[in-house]
Order: sequence, then C-alpha cells, then structure tokens
Amino acid sequence: FNHLLPVVLMLMIGAMTLWLRFTIEAPAIVAPGKNRHDADAIAEKVIISRMDERGNAQYHVSASRMVHFPDNDSMELTSPRFYRIDPEAELTVTADRGIINQESKEARFHDNVELVRRPEKGKDLLTIKTQYMLVFMDREAARTDREVSIVNGPSTLTGTGMEYEKKTGRLTLMSAVRGSFHVQKK
Repeated sequence: FNHLLPVVLMLMIGAMTLWLRFTIEAPAIVAPGKNRHDADAIAEKVIISRMDERGNAQYHVSASRMVHFPDNDSMELTSPRFYRIDPEAELTVTADRGIINQESKEARFHDNVELVRRPEKGKDLLTIKTQYMLVFMDREAARTDREVSIVNGPSTLTGTGMEYEKKTGRLTLMSAVRGSFHVQKK
C-alpha cells in the first residue's frame, strides 16, 4: 500500500489542477452577430453613385433590391446595372445578381451578365456576354474565367476566360478562342 500512496496523491493533484483550470478560466464570450453574416439594411429600387473630388459622377449602380452586410461591408444586388459615361463611350453591365465589396472597388456580376459599350459616333457597338464577370470599378477593368461571347459590330469572338483593361485598350481571351472578323471597306 505504501507504494500506491505517491501515485494516488499525484492523481489527486492532477485532478485538482484540471478542476481549478476549468473553474477559474471564464468561457470566451462572443459578441452576438460578431461572426455572423447578417444583413443590417435592405432597400428596394436603389441607385448608388460614386462621385469624384469635383462632385462629378464617376459611375452609377442601380438594383431592384440591395442587401447590406456589415461584417464585410458588402452589398448583394438583385438585377444590378452598372453604368458609366466617359467622353469616349458609355459602358453598361447588367446581370441577374451582383455583389459589391467594401469600398466599392470590385463588383462581381453573376448569371446572364452583359457588358455593352456604346462608343462615340462612327464606331461599332461592343457586347460581351458571360455568366460571371469581375469588374474593377476604379481601374476600369473586367475579368472572367467563364465562357464569353463578344460581338463588335459584324465581328464575333467566343472563348473561355477574358481580361479587359480600358487604359491600354487590351482585350484578351484566354483559351478556346474562335471568331470571325469582318473588315469594313472604306
């Protein structure tokens, strides 16, 4: 029995240590809604405008319904329409649904996405159709990794994946590219 006494004492000390640890440590209190993605605002028939420092509209985003989430400062849009006018062309992006991230720098358009550029007089209308498009609103750029159909006047292109940069005027199709170009005689 004398050889069991140290083992029993060690077990009792270990058990008391565990009991003290769990009774002294307070459970972590999580603020309600802290880790939840709950809406704090819902609006119908919304128009959001981004202005420059001189008060001129840079672009407008409208939607039949907008739901705002404070945890990541995002907005989910139903039937969004992104509209931008500059001296060279009018640009419109429409879709069934969209998400605008914090600070309104990126917009993700989903399902039946259509980008239309109406250029100044004498140039062809450009239409791009896809199922998903990421638009970088400040950089005036767009990207998709999905199948895309492009119509520019009488010319057509299809492919998978696309990147467009307005600043450089470069439109790149990534793979499976097919098309027909029609050159207009002068």
